[in-house]
Order: sequence, then structure tokens, then C-alpha cells
Amino acid sequence: ALQGSAVLATSDGKRAINGLLLSLGKNRISGDLALDDAFVPEGTVALDLPDIGPLAALALEKAEGDVRGTIAFSKTGNAPNVAIKASTASISRGDLSAKTVTIDALIANYLAAPVISGKVRADSVTSGGTVIRGIDVDLKRDGDWTGFSGGATVKDIPAKAAGRVKVANGTTTVELNSGQATVQGIKAAITQASTITIANGTTSLDRLVLNLGGGTATVTGKVGQALDLNATLARVPVSLANSFSPGLDAAGSISGTVKVTGAPANPAVAFKIDASGIQTSQTRGAGFGGMSVSSSGSFASNRLAFEANISDGTGIGLKGGGTVTTSGTPTLALDFSGNVPFAFLTRTLAAQGLSLSGTANVNVQVRGPATSPVISGTVSTSGARLVDARSGLAINDITADVSIGNGVARINHLTGTLSTRGSLSASGTVGIDPAQGFPADLSVKLVDGRYTDGRVVTANLGGDLTIKGPLASAPVISGAINLGKTVITVPEKLPGSLAALDVKHKNAPGAVRAQDKALRPPTASGGSGGSGLNLDVTVNAPNQIFIQGRGVDAELGGSLKLTGPASSPQAVGTFTLQRGRLTILGKRLTFTEGTVGFSGSLVPYLNLTATSTTTSATVTIVVSGEATNPKFTFSSVPALPEDEVLAQLIFGRSMSNLSPLQIAQLAEAAAQLAGVGGSTSLLENLRSAIGVDDLDVTTDDKGGTAVSAGKYLNDRTYVTIQKGDKPGSGKATIDLNVGRGVKLRGEANDAGEAKGGIFYEREY
Repeated sequence: ALQGSAVLATSDGKRAINGLLLSLGKNRISGDLALDDAFVPEGTVALDLPDIGPLAALALEKAEGDVRGTIAFSKTGNAPNVAIKASTASISRGDLSAKTVTIDALIANYLAAPVISGKVRADSVTSGGTVIRGIDVDLKRDGDWTGFSGGATVKDIPAKAAGRVKVANGTTTVELNSGQATVQGIKAAITQASTITIANGTTSLDRLVLNLGGGTATVTGKVGQALDLNATLARVPVSLANSFSPGLDAAGSISGTVKVTGAPANPAVAFKIDASGIQTSQTRGAGFGGMSVSSSGSFASNRLAFEANISDGTGIGLKGGGTVTTSGTPTLALDFSGNVPFAFLTRTLAAQGLSLSGTANVNVQVRGPATSPVISGTVSTSGARLVDARSGLAINDITADVSIGNGVARINHLTGTLSTRGSLSASGTVGIDPAQGFPADLSVKLVDGRYTDGRVVTANLGGDLTIKGPLASAPVISGAINLGKTVITVPEKLPGSLAALDVKHKNAPGAVRAQDKALRPPTASGGSGGSGLNLDVTVNAPNQIFIQGRGVDAELGGSLKLTGPASSPQAVGTFTLQRGRLTILGKRLTFTEGTVGFSGSLVPYLNLTATSTTTSATVTIVVSGEATNPKFTFSSVPALPEDEVLAQLIFGRSMSNLSPLQIAQLAEAAAQLAGVGGSTSLLENLRSAIGVDDLDVTTDDKGGTAVSAGKYLNDRTYVTIQKGDKPGSGKATIDLNVGRGVKLRGEANDAGEAKGGIFYEREY
């Protein structure tokens, strides 16, 4: 029970409380006080409260902890003062608690205009989820003002401030001279003195200017039952957000104004901002440069409404806006339209050896919950250009019309022309969900196309293809390609002094390093990466596949299927020999068998065999390997060294019986076959000049000479004209491929004779 005793004494008109003692359990309050006419005390009261719980219960409150110290009342003139020296190891009430608190303060004129001096220390103060640690505040009397300086760590945010405060006539005035806080490495500091006044429940701010990472935020206005705040932002760096979102890597700055009005429980915000040089890791990864964003709008009643313009140095120009409802699951209603240059795809496409130029016209709507928005709209382009640097192939004048809806982009119309000749068209759908890898279901049609790899192959072709599967990982290209006239040119001469340069950058500028990274992206390790194009394509070519160069002149035809990764395709089937010969120093050998296929790349792989009988041996020549540098292998029966085989083949005699001139010719022939030195054949120049597919000069056993020329009139019809040096030796032959292995042949000579025949061929 609460117990108390005191002696109230009055003497000479003065009142005193002597021997004051209040006790409740172990708690003690004691002291002696003198009271003036206004009952203002002087004296000292001692506090020894090891358990404040019982005392709090008297006031129908619940609290725990201890308080020990003294309260000394005094006067300076007519101004009453109170000196408080108190400490607590721990004290708590509800969700408010404090630990290791010491107070040593003097409150002057505490009834009229209190001024405080002293020190306040505390290890921690906790209110709900807010923890304030390391409180260390010094108070100093400054006339009618109380000067303060010190700091604390609020929710792991170190902060400190200095200034002074005055309470007079019901108004609290705070002058802030300096202050700063550091939030996750971000320092915010007061850049100039500012005044805050509190009166009648309203707080007024007079130009509170904060330095934020080099930019400034200036706040002016009032906070009370209604808000009226104005903030001006000037070059505030967006990089401040990086501390709150690891991996964001944001750059740029924001300037603008923000106005806050309405009730504190439901404020209304109006803003107008201009941002420049905006980038994040996501926009960089997508290929966008620094962007400029201008936006204005408002936020009230859990609804954001805004308009925005987005642009950058590459030509992006997007306008739009809409609303975002923030209560519950955020709901979007956004519309954007404008131009987006394909340059933003540079880094992504460069990894595949591709580049795309041009601009897309975009009109996009976003509706529904932010967790699963519905995207719709259109994307169109005209005059775009796609270049494959690895093959030198370009698609010009690309025109496209794409509609977006129900989670897919539907290609309504897409056409283009090949730089080498021909037209390309496509249609189909591509899923727009990145999590699914942008699944595609496309049909592509090529008409009257011409392809060249710039080294070996030149082909006329057409076909119908499909592209299915996730574009981001491993789409499959399937269908059929039909080849027309195709020329595989074996290089006459290999470069003897050129080699790839291993360029290493040292102290290169940032732009050079960025370009090098884009052009040479890191290669994924491991054999199961599962990225890149996969092939399942049938290549049809009944005839007109010509192999020319280094004395080889052959025609092949057939069908094969390319499967597996495009970087290392596997061929099922081959193109087989239809006719052909090998010319070495005027010596012509007829190929008896041969194939063309592919072995781990898109460079044709040759395998041709020719035989000839000399007076002393039967000679076999095999041309094998990639068309860029095939190998010529000579063998004979009986077996002879290769140089001896070549001598017997060309001159019909052994090496020991050759003249110096013949040995030089033999060396030239060997160099031609090896691709060293070499020269362009006269017959090849003539064939190219007069526009025929085949041109040959032959001699018979009696020394007679004949010239023949052949030309494809179409895919099925081949005409040959031959004229010798003797009367009656001229003739014309026409071959017609009926199909299914059946061929018709007709022949007429200059003597007026004619004949015909039917032939049947079957591969097995």
C-alpha cells in the first residue's frame, strides 16, 4: 500500500513541506520543499524507484523498470529552475522502452519560457518497430534558446543535428543549423540554416534544403490536420536507389517539383519531373542508352495518374501514360506509342553476328493486375535492314506489321529482299513471355533467292521453312530448301601470309571496352548449354550443283537433310556425281564417282574420284576435304610414289626421263592442286564470259580436236553443242529430265542425221 508522511509548516507567511516521504513497496520518494506565495517549490526531491510497476498501477497504467536520481528546484530572480539528475537501467511502457538512460539537465524558467541545458544519454530507445541507438545529445542555454547538438542511430540510420529551440507563447521554434543522416551509404545533409515552427498543432517548414548525393531537395510548407508541402528537386542522382536495390545499377539524375496536400491519412500528390541520362542494368542489358524522361501527374486515393515522354540519343520517342491503382494488387491501365530504333538490340544481336537497323513504330496497351498484366497493341516497321556479318547476307527493305494480344505477337505481314537477290516473307506468332523464352511458331518463304558465303558457295534457291520453339534458347528450323544453279568454287590460291590478329586492349577507353564486350561476348562453358539454332532442313537439288576450281569441273545432284545445331550441322545423305572431269596440264580425267556433303559445318565437303590408265599403271585421283582447301591424293596400281604417279599421268613417263621444262610444268601442276600460286583457267574465263554452264576442249586418240558447250535452259532441260575439226563432227544434244529417274535424249548432227533415246537412272 502507498504510505506517506510530511510536515507542512507555515512561518512568517512562508510554507514548507518538511520530511516528505512516500513509499510503495521498495520505492521511495523523499525530500524537503519550500513554497512561495504561488506555491512554486524550492528544494530537492530524491527518487529511489527500483520497481515503478506499483506506482504505474496507481494511475491505472502498466509499466516496468527503475528510476533513480534527484530533482532540485531553485530560482534565479523570479524565474523558477529545475535541475534533474536521473538514470535508469531499463524502463518500458507498452511498446515504448529504453535502456541505460542518464539525464543531467537544468530547465530554466520552466513555467514561462523553458530553456534546457545539460546532457541526455541512452543506449537505446525502442518504439514499436523503431529502434534508436546511441543517443548522445548535449543541451546548452543560449539566452531564451536551448542549443542542442548530438546524434543517434535511428533504424540503423546514423543521424546528427545541431541548432537551437525556443518555446514561447505556445509556439515552439526550431532553428536547424546543420544536420545529416546516412541511409544505406547515402548521405543526406542540411545545406543551409532552416527554421521549423510548431504552433496550434501545425508544423511549418521554411526552406529545408537537403543535399542528396550531390543534388538538392528543398522542402517548404506546413504539416498539421492538413498538408501543404512543396518540394523542389534539383539534379538528384538516381544512383541513390542502388543502395536499396542491389543489381539495379541506376544512373542519371532527376529534377522537378512535388506538391503534397490533403489530410495526412489520405494525402494528394501532384508532381512534375524531368529525368536525364536514366539507365539501369535492365535497360543496358536490353541495349538502351541513357534516356530522358519527362513526366507529370498526381496521386490521390490510392490512384496514380501520369503522362510521360521518353527519349534518348538513338531516336527513341515514346509518349503515353495512364493510371496505376495501388490498393490491394496494383492494377495497370497504361498506353504508350512512338518510335523505338532497333539499335537497342545491338548487343543482343552482336552475340549472334547480326545487326539490325531501322525503327519500329510501337503502339502498346497494358491492362490488368501488375502481377499478370495483359499486353496488347501493334508494332510496325518499314525499310529496316538485317545483316549477318558471318555470311555477309543482308535482308533489305524489311516491312512488318505485328499485332500483340493474348500473350503472343502475331506477324500479320513481314517481307524483305535479299541483298544478293530474292524475296523473303514470314508469318506466325511469337510468345512475349520472357519466362517461356519467347516461343515461336513461324513460317518463312524464300522466292528466287541467291546466297553466297563470300568464299566458296554461290547458290540460287527457294524454299519453305518453319521456325518453332523458344527463340531465346534453341529454336528449330525445319522445312525444305530447293537449290537451283549452285556453284562451289575451290579457291585457286590460298592466302599464304594472312592470319587472324589477336588484339588485346590495354588502357582502352570505356566505350572501346564496351564495344569489344558486345562484339565478343563470353562463351558459355559446358556441352549442354542448349543454345543456338537447330536444323531439320531437307535440301533438294536434282542437278546443277557445280564444283569448279583447281582443275575440277563437275556437276552433282541429289538430296540431303541437315540436322543438329547450325554451328555444327550433321548431314544425312549426299549430292552425287552426274558428270565431271579433272584437268591437269591439259590432261583431262573423267570423274567416275563423287559426292558432296557436310561434316560439322556449312562448308561443303568434297569426295570425288577419277581414274586413268597409262602405259604402265592405272592411276586413281581422289579429291577430298572441305571445299575451301581440298586435298588431292594420287595412287596407282602398281603402287608408285605420288610424284611418279603424277609424271606417268601427265607425260606418260617416269620422273627420271622428264626434261627440265616438264619438271617445271609438273611442279606448277602440283602447286595448282595444292592451292599455292595457281592461275585462272582460260576455259573458266571463257565459260564465264559467254554465259554457259560447261565449256570443254577435247582430243581423241587420232589427234582430232573438238569444242563443246553446255547450258541449262531450265531446271529439267540441258543442251550441249559440240564441233570438231573434221567435216560432219558437229552435233547438238538435248537432255530432258522427265522425273522419277526417267530422262529423254535427242541428238542431231550437221550431216542431217538425228536420233533419240530413253534412259532410266536409279540410285541405290
